[in-house]
Amino acid sequence: MSVKNFTPPVVLLLIVGTTIIHFRHTISRWWLLRSYPHDLQQIYQPKRSSDTIVHCFDNEFRASIPIYKKGENFYTTYDFEKNRLEGSDTIYISVKGDDSYSGRNRQTAKHSIEAALRAKAHNIILLEGRYKSGIHFKSNTHLSDVNLIGEGRVVIDNMGRVPLAVTGNVFIHNIEFANGSRGSLRAYLEDPYKVCTYVCCKFNNSLVDDADVSKALSLGGLRIQGGTHYLYRCEASYNGYDGFSYHAAPDGSLNAPHVAEVECKAFHNGEHNAYESNNASTAHDGTHIIRLNCAYGYSHGGNVADVHNGTVSYNVGCTAYSAMDLGMNFRKYQANYFCATNGVMYLLSCKSYGSYYDLSSWNSGNILSDKVYKREYTDNGSIILLKK
Repeated sequence: MSVKNFTPPVVLLLIVGTTIIHFRHTISRWWLLRSYPHDLQQIYQPKRSSDTIVHCFDNEFRASIPIYKKGENFYTTYDFEKNRLEGSDTIYISVKGDDSYSGRNRQTAKHSIEAALRAKAHNIILLEGRYKSGIHFKSNTHLSDVNLIGEGRVVIDNMGRVPLAVTGNVFIHNIEFANGSRGSLRAYLEDPYKVCTYVCCKFNNSLVDDADVSKALSLGGLRIQGGTHYLYRCEASYNGYDGFSYHAAPDGSLNAPHVAEVECKAFHNGEHNAYESNNASTAHDGTHIIRLNCAYGYSHGGNVADVHNGTVSYNVGCTAYSAMDLGMNFRKYQANYFCATNGVMYLLSCKSYGSYYDLSSWNSGNILSDKVYKREYTDNGSIILLKK
């Protein structure tokens, strides 16, 4: 009677366990990305007349915009003006106005933003001028259910104080927000379906308010938490930390923002602090974002940086330039596009110039691109070439 050779169960378990440990990152990445497109044919849909439909997110994406590809170029037909709040009643504000006036026309303009808000008009029009915190508005005044429109060059100067705060539906057009100590404008929205639209606005020169970034209160020229946001032809430059910065709502919920950034730009952010990751545009905490035809550059850290589990970005036709030299210890941050901590970043026809790395993926970050870049870095991260 012969006895067949067999492997004891304990040995089999050790083999299986060792194999799982060895391939755990591959298995984890497969599980995370199993429902995401890996093929360009899943993204580029059947043509609309002569142009190709670009499919980014499914119906759950709240900041949806139609995107089309014509030749090598991308465009949207989304009408941002349709996001204006309904209502014709209007109050005017002027740096030379008087709050005792009615504010119903340019000649009787009010002096302060608070006076206009108390009038409960749907439209507040700021006449050309520099509006200063402590004079024309109070620090941390809340904006909700209003159209805020600038005529000529209008600057909201926070004078180093806490800026205005968006807490509900707003439409803001042609206003520059500057010099805030917690960003130059911040939006804190606990309702994910509140919609904020920013057209031709600037969010510049927010301050470095603490050398220790863990204690800093200013983490973006435009700092957004929660809600649904559309940005069109906006700029966030020369800020103490990030330019455009997106995080979950402050109520501790999973209400991460959904964002469309279209034809926006952000340059020279974080130049005057030592922190290694100051970004032009950065998404966190499960943010979903489309960046379309945007330009970013010269950040003290990665130009476009998307991190954390659940964060997904589609970057379409974007260009990034020359992240600043951070030295040998922080090379992984010195990239035009970087993704980390289980984030997912798509790059479609994006350009990269001048940084130490074009792409950087680490700590379980995932970049899916339609082309191979010359300078790519991975450390327990993945850079995946989309199938054609």
